[in-house]
This record gives sequence, C-alpha cells and structure tokens, in this order.
Amino acid sequence: MDLNAWAMFAQVVECGSFTQAAATMDITKSTLSRKIAALEKDLGVRLLTRSTRNLVLTHEGETFYRSCRQVVEITNQAELEVSANQELIRGRLNVVMPVELGQKVFGKSMNEFLKRYPHVSLHLELSNREVDLIAEGIDLYVQVGDMNDSGMVARPFHSSRRILVASPEYLAAHGEIMTPADLAAPHHQIKIFNAVKLNAWELEKDHQNVQIDLPYRFRVNTITSAVSACVDGLGIAMLPEFICREHLDKKELIRILPDWQSPVVPISFVYPQRELIPKRLRLFIDFLLARFEAVTNADGSPK
Repeated sequence: MDLNAWAMFAQVVECGSFTQAAATMDITKSTLSRKIAALEKDLGVRLLTRSTRNLVLTHEGETFYRSCRQVVEITNQAELEVSANQELIRGRLNVVMPVELGQKVFGKSMNEFLKRYPHVSLHLELSNREVDLIAEGIDLYVQVGDMNDSGMVARPFHSSRRILVASPEYLAAHGEIMTPADLAAPHHQIKIFNAVKLNAWELEKDHQNVQIDLPYRFRVNTITSAVSACVDGLGIAMLPEFICREHLDKKELIRILPDWQSPVVPISFVYPQRELIPKRLRLFIDFLLARFEAVTNADGSPK
C-alpha cells in the first residue's frame, strides 16, 4: 500500500477539491486523480463520489479518512519529535469551545498562536453544543463541567463558580429575595441549555443543600444572551461569576443570596486519547494555558 496515496487522499478531503489539493501538494491534478483512483482500486471500495461541483465522502471514505489522518499525524510526529525547527510545525487544528470562552478568554491567545506558527491552520467552532470528538474529527474541545467519557483525555485548567443575579429593575418589580424560599412564583429563570447540564439550580450553605427549578420565559444556548436578557430585567439567571463581574461593578446586575454557593464547575481541555498527540496540538494547549495563567487570577478575574 502506497502511504503517500493515503496522505494525498487526506489532503483532498481537507481541501474539498482535487484542484486545491494538487496545488497545495505541488503536483498535477491528473497525477493526484490517478493516485486516488489507484488507492480505491487497491482497497476495492469507492472513497469519494465526484461531481462537477462537489466531492462527497462515501461511508467507507469517512472511515478510511480517519485512519489516514492518524497515519499522517504519526509520520509527521516522528519527524517533529527529532526537530526543533519551527517551520515544521504545520497542519490543521479542529477546535470547538464555548462561545464566551472563545470570545472573552482565548480569542487573542489563539490569534497570537497563529502568528507564531504561520504554517498551522485553525478551524474554530464557537458553540455550546455537545460534540463527538472522534466522529467529527475534533482535535480539541474545551469542556465546561465534568467529563463522562473515559476514552478521552481531560486536562483541567480552571474552575468556575456560578452565582444568582438579577437586574435592579427586576428586583424592584418582583421584590427582594432574602432566602431560597423566596425563589418561587412569580419569579422566572432565564434558562441556559447545553452549557452546564443541570436541571435545577443547586445552592449550599452551612451544609444545607437546596435545589430550585423555576419556570422560564426565555431559554437560550449562550451565556452572552442570558446576561443581556438578565440586564434587561427578563428574569433571574445563574451565571459564571467572571462573566457577569463587569455588570455587577456597574450595578447593572445584583447578586442574589450571596451567602449561598453553587457547585464548582471544572473547565478542561479535552482531546482524544492517543499515544502520540500531534506536536502542534501540544504546543497549542501549552500556549493557551500559559497565556491564561499570565492574565487570570485563581478566581477567574483579570490580573
């Protein structure tokens, strides 16, 4: 089996076209097409369905691409492990992280990383959805909350505590909240889904634990939207303290029940368990951690 053909196939998939892949590898399109056709013949299956506009992976092609990518990673890794040449740090990183962490915490650091390593490309998705790292070919996922997949590697780097907040306007209209028992009708929560998987708010004080599950009028999948709705007086929200600290300082939000604490939520870098993690991914994680620790206090506040 020609391993060069494996690398060529992976390049075609990642470029999305034979023309672009051939240009990237500095070979002719006809040579590339011939190599892929020979690969399909050797395997005895069709890997790609071709049309005038699109390339579509077959089911067998999707499975084979994941194997090809691992083979390419391992061969690249072997070269990089014996070289300190920054020019050899190249390839693509597929990264998914929550919207707020990507925008407010890691955005500038990721830009700096790409400037330092000009041959690395970053495919970044800012989303609070659940992901399947293996099936989707994701190299790194920033997870808020506990990890329940033992097949993944989790590298915790921070923890966040959430607090209950509401706007002065909302509290003036609905009355002060002095105890958890006051969190009942007519109050409504601003519900955040797919951020931290909790069906009810959990609060603890002096070994007392309560769970509160208010009805909601507004359901949203980003913390940024929840903050905005809370500031506008649409209800009560439980938000990461570092996200709403600015609004607390400006008196746009007021903390409710400050003597009651919510569970600490870990934040981790998660990646597929591999014996040989690509060097660009190791460098990327270490770079983000160094920048994060340089500008952030233990409680998540800026230094």
